[in-house]
Amino acid sequence: MRRPMAALGFSYFFALVIASFVSLNTAVVLAALLSAAFAACFFIRPIRQNRQAMTALFAAMAAFLMYSAKEMLVCRPLREFDGRRMELSLQTLDWAQQNNSVPVRVVGGGLPKGAKLTLWLSGRDFYPQPYDILTGEFELSSPNDGRSGLARGYSKAAGVFLNARAAGFDEEGVGLAAPKSRPWMYNILLARRYARNAIMSRPGAGDAEGLMAGIAFGFKEDLGSEIKADFRAVGASHLLAVSGLHAAVLSQAILALLLFLKVPNRAAHLAAAGGVFLFMALTGFQPSIIRAGIMCMVYLFGKILGRQPDSLNSLGLSVFAITAVNPYAVNDVGLLLSFSATFGILVLYPAFKRAFGDRLRQSEKRLPRLLAGPVNSFGLTLSATAPTLPVSLLAFGQISLISPVANLLMVFPASAVTVATIMAVALNAVKPLRFLSAPFFFGARAISDYLIRAARLLSSIPFSSIWAGQTFVIVVIPAAIVLTALGKALLGWRGARVMALWSAIALMCGAISHGAFMKGVTEITVISSGNSAAIVMSRSGYTGVVVSGDKNSVSGAVFELERRNVRAVDFLILPDLSDRSAFYFPEFAKRIGVNCLITGHDGEYSDTLDALPAAGRLSLENGTLNFWDDCRAELNDGWLIFRIGLTRVLVSPTGGNAAALSENERQANIFVIAGSPPKHIAAVEAQAGALCCSADTYRREIKAIPRLSYPLYNTADKNITFYTRGRGDITVKGGSTVDFD
Repeated sequence: MRRPMAALGFSYFFALVIASFVSLNTAVVLAALLSAAFAACFFIRPIRQNRQAMTALFAAMAAFLMYSAKEMLVCRPLREFDGRRMELSLQTLDWAQQNNSVPVRVVGGGLPKGAKLTLWLSGRDFYPQPYDILTGEFELSSPNDGRSGLARGYSKAAGVFLNARAAGFDEEGVGLAAPKSRPWMYNILLARRYARNAIMSRPGAGDAEGLMAGIAFGFKEDLGSEIKADFRAVGASHLLAVSGLHAAVLSQAILALLLFLKVPNRAAHLAAAGGVFLFMALTGFQPSIIRAGIMCMVYLFGKILGRQPDSLNSLGLSVFAITAVNPYAVNDVGLLLSFSATFGILVLYPAFKRAFGDRLRQSEKRLPRLLAGPVNSFGLTLSATAPTLPVSLLAFGQISLISPVANLLMVFPASAVTVATIMAVALNAVKPLRFLSAPFFFGARAISDYLIRAARLLSSIPFSSIWAGQTFVIVVIPAAIVLTALGKALLGWRGARVMALWSAIALMCGAISHGAFMKGVTEITVISSGNSAAIVMSRSGYTGVVVSGDKNSVSGAVFELERRNVRAVDFLILPDLSDRSAFYFPEFAKRIGVNCLITGHDGEYSDTLDALPAAGRLSLENGTLNFWDDCRAELNDGWLIFRIGLTRVLVSPTGGNAAALSENERQANIFVIAGSPPKHIAAVEAQAGALCCSADTYRREIKAIPRLSYPLYNTADKNITFYTRGRGDITVKGGSTVDFD
């Protein structure tokens, strides 16, 4: 059979991706159906003799079985400990990150040994070193990737199913002991730490150095959120995931240097393979770099053995090796972006080159021959970026229309940053050669500045990216790619053009019908931001925001707006200037433009806002404010009341009292509970409610709420979206209802 690992690896990988999006029950049913189909195919001779079909069927069956087994035997049992306190012994696996989290594994206590957790520290002079042992009582909770600004399934991909934090005040009750010896990986972690410090300790270090550390070594904590948003908007997020680009550039650079120094061919390839493995370790063995590293090493060892490896086979082998060990690795966005880009280069680019580049190169005229090189470069970029569109759509909820141009301008410079930064760090580690690192640091910084400016400029172009929150977009665009590829396979380029045309027509019809259906509809999204309230309201291209509580409300609102590619809001309402959210308003204003700032009662952070320039400033204490023609807002004793036509939205303050409202004011269609539930909450009558809470506080908050006559949704896991036409009607999407039993 030709390319057996491609058939096995791709089928296994794609089946795992599907399993990650369906429910456990559906995955179990699909596993059973595929098992029955696989067994039945043994009795059908034509299929049994088709090794490729049998391999693909077996791989898909195994994928659903593995994912279901992992979910039932590992993930679900650990999630049962959500909300409990437990005596544990934990071993740290790295240094504490800037957000005061550190990965740990269980070495003793009531949890299975070896289970990985994310330990959240208080940040008060308690910073253990890697492989230290921590003992004490810890509170356990389920991770919430969405509220942390992480992609869906990020924690699962890392093998983390629970969060932990010290049960007492700070870490006073937690014992810390150094191990007798530390494993070899400790030296790798020291090297990683040195690499980051060497970059970020440069004089005047800023965004450029953060980008250097991110591109070359995969450090995400030094990347500004604005840079991430710009790269995401222009479709260049894959440059921030250490992947095949980095591994290939590094291996070829090492190989070229060694061959230039007259090192024997086999020894040079072996040394390059060793360099790739070291690079995999220095970047933290991320799934995307493991995939790339395996492909590079298969290629290098093939050269050593005198064999020409097949790239598609190598890609299939690499993704199978990663996901066979950890099925949840398919949730890693970096791996998905890396795989899809590589798949596009290997499958789409050869066809593009034959159809366009080769024809231009064979032309008798000079101009077409001169255009062959740029056309091939554009084709390579297009082939790499087109398959990443479905990944960007599902992971980030947006599609970049300028992605091919952006990648054409940014991919090669990003490769130069990788090589220059690694060379600079390596030379900086050797004292006699440290002076040679300066030009490499300078060059890497200059190119990083260019990348930041390019991403910022391209992302500022109107309609550079589209927020794809609509279901029809999520369905039509991946289907269009599949149908176009199917048309090419069955009917050639004519079939591809026909399918692409019909897909474009379907997308246009969907956009028109969606726009007509959503005309006059107001979307109210309650963001998953812990016990803080962050509400994003939008209608017909206009957007307004309400934040109340603490920093989580600001960061949650900013993340959602950047995901939607919203650069400025019509208004931002801060009901209470004593809330920490007011203190963090400068962070919001730095990343999102505010046309009008609307404030409530003065508080301890009033001076902070007065010192900031704003396009407009209004106070809710001056009376009712009208906006968007038929909408108005008012503030009553800390309670924020919106009227959207005939639809009423009531937002409670933390620790408020519903008895302070009139009987008419207590009538609402949507009731948003911000922070701790108000007193006399049963007096509020609504069609539906939203409880702003975290996974840590969910159980505590619902104990203070009596059984209500209307459904109450919570933001512990995901955002809640309400739709209304202003007629007193509401439709709810997302979130899960509170179970009072």
